[in-house]
Amino acid sequence: MRKGGVAVRETTTRTASSTEQQAPRCGGTLTMVGAGDVDYLDPALAYHTATRGIVRGYTRQLVGYVASRNRAAAGKIVADLATEVPTVANGRISADGTQYRFTLADGLRWNTQSGIRPLVAGDVVRGIKRLAHPLASSPGLAYYLSTIDGMTEFRDTVADAPRDTIAEIMEHTEIRGVRVRGDREIWFTTRYPTSDFLNMLALPFATPAPVEYLDFVPGSHEFNRVLASNGPYRVVNYVPGERIVLERNPAWEPKSDRLRAAYLDSIVVREGMSERAAHELVATGAADMLWDIQPLTEELPPLLHSDDPRLEVYPAGLFSPYLVINFASPVMASREVRVALQYVVDKAAVSRVWGGPRLNDIADQILPPLCTAHREYRPYGTEGGRGDPELAKKLLADAGYPDGLTLRLVFRDRDIHPETAEVVKAALARAGIRVELVGVSINELFTDYFATSVTQKSWDIALTGWEPDWYGNNARTYLQPLFDSRGVVERGDWGSNFGRYRSAKVNELLGAALTSADEARAGELFRRMEAEVLHDAAVVPILFAHQYWFHATTVRNWLPYPVLNGDLTNLWLDGK
Repeated sequence: MRKGGVAVRETTTRTASSTEQQAPRCGGTLTMVGAGDVDYLDPALAYHTATRGIVRGYTRQLVGYVASRNRAAAGKIVADLATEVPTVANGRISADGTQYRFTLADGLRWNTQSGIRPLVAGDVVRGIKRLAHPLASSPGLAYYLSTIDGMTEFRDTVADAPRDTIAEIMEHTEIRGVRVRGDREIWFTTRYPTSDFLNMLALPFATPAPVEYLDFVPGSHEFNRVLASNGPYRVVNYVPGERIVLERNPAWEPKSDRLRAAYLDSIVVREGMSERAAHELVATGAADMLWDIQPLTEELPPLLHSDDPRLEVYPAGLFSPYLVINFASPVMASREVRVALQYVVDKAAVSRVWGGPRLNDIADQILPPLCTAHREYRPYGTEGGRGDPELAKKLLADAGYPDGLTLRLVFRDRDIHPETAEVVKAALARAGIRVELVGVSINELFTDYFATSVTQKSWDIALTGWEPDWYGNNARTYLQPLFDSRGVVERGDWGSNFGRYRSAKVNELLGAALTSADEARAGELFRRMEAEVLHDAAVVPILFAHQYWFHATTVRNWLPYPVLNGDLTNLWLDGK
């Protein structure tokens, strides 16, 4: 189908609000409204769930996922830039499970500042290299360090490069386990057989990179000016905190893309709004979809009661919210204090703030039911998730705090997070724990509080959440980023291990799970790791939140994807 001279991929699919088949409509501008900004436009660094929604529009990877309401289909790896998914059967994975061979499809092109040109195998390798950039490493780097042969050595080689030589050294230093043959063949060698390496290559982190990227610090303002596109859209305007505009990419060939239909002409994100203003714009049809916030708490009951089709609900397996415990805080050195926190939080009260049982489940562990490694485990479970403040008081007294103590709780100052923080504060008061609330922006939370530099601001506990990077066989995506401390020095980069938790036993179990080629055996090891983390009371699980989103009646074909906004490249607008 063509509209305005632009080719799109034509499909017939079910709409979000109707069981009847309806042909998609092409064209129009999707307007999204919200409060905050992206963390980064750079795919090597972008990790916020809202950011990931637009990254899918301007990036592609060797393999990826189909957006689908069918859970099995949504978790299946399919070819994207590659001609096919490597398997042992097709000869593209070696018999020992450590070598993967990819061939790039025809018609793949970059849209860069210097013009349109072919995407080649060297760009794929460069994208992997950038994850270990010495000036700004990727938050997903641990996945690749622990898996790709020679990745750690490459990271160490470029780590101390003088700034004016970084680009040259990165370009000409090889990774032993990532090689090219000509312009279309890429070979990966892993350190050991693993059941989820393809899942890692489907992440936005593994996006190819044009050579221009090496001249800039990843994620910098200067980098944003040379941001290239190999997907159906390109970023044409970005004013931090105000707006992001994506328009069609003339270099994108629809016939080369199995995953993205690209019905829309453009996508506009309007930022800096209050939650109420954004909600009202969508509710009245003046905007199409929320960006980085969820529907107002008081509006959820009527939306749920009437099964309003504008509210999409999907059980996505979010470990959210949970309390991070800061092991750099002296008071948190006591396990009794950490266990007291497990018993004092009123999870049922938090659940009500987050929309109740239709939109979340009480969490007493880390791995949710939608993770294939999940088995029910409730070491600190209480009746109805309401907690046990008397037991918490006893534990605090045993730790030397018979009169309670004061904790500093940091949280995001938007959306439902302030109300959540107030509920947690009230729950902790039941055991004599006084709470100082510190509300900050999402960027401040991750940069000023969770950052691991010596200038990190002080805090004891923090409210945050975690969304899996992929579906299904995804225990790694919860346990490795949040609790891995292998190779971390005290004042170094702890990545997403926000609480600076360190355990030799946990690291040993993680290493064994990651090097197991058998998914069942890996699942058993991941569960033992989860049990050890909970024994140490490293975090306080609160809820497994469902993915839910609010859009105008004009939005059709909203499909879930492991990002907050679903898949923007396959929806269309009706009647606009």
